[in-house]
Amino acid sequence: MKVQDVINKMKTENLIDDREIYVYATKKSLLGGAAGAIAGLTILSVHENYLFIHKANIDNSRGELIERINLSNMKVLKTKAGLFGGSFIFEYAGKKYNYQLPSRANKFVDFFVKKL
Repeated sequence: MKVQDVINKMKTENLIDDREIYVYATKKSLLGGAAGAIAGLTILSVHENYLFIHKANIDNSRGELIERINLSNMKVLKTKAGLFGGSFIFEYAGKKYNYQLPSRANKFVDFFVKKL
């Protein structure tokens, strides 16, 4: 599935808004290597005042909803974009989330830098 098709579908389902703040990310876990990366594939998207975390399928499509997080109730601990990838770490409802971002996550990171 093409990424633009996924984005268009998410817009119609109110999972992403016109700002198109989203990123494909990998949840950091104890599993290493390719198996860990595939198991932790996610799509992080913002619609209005919510961050949605969905499983990402290997074909770029969106899988099941993992979490819906109110942005005003989350605490961003670290957000960084770089040439070789970045990171996005936050806390919500007493739980810590840790994601590895791809190298082209600047728009997503810039959105959350304001929350630091």
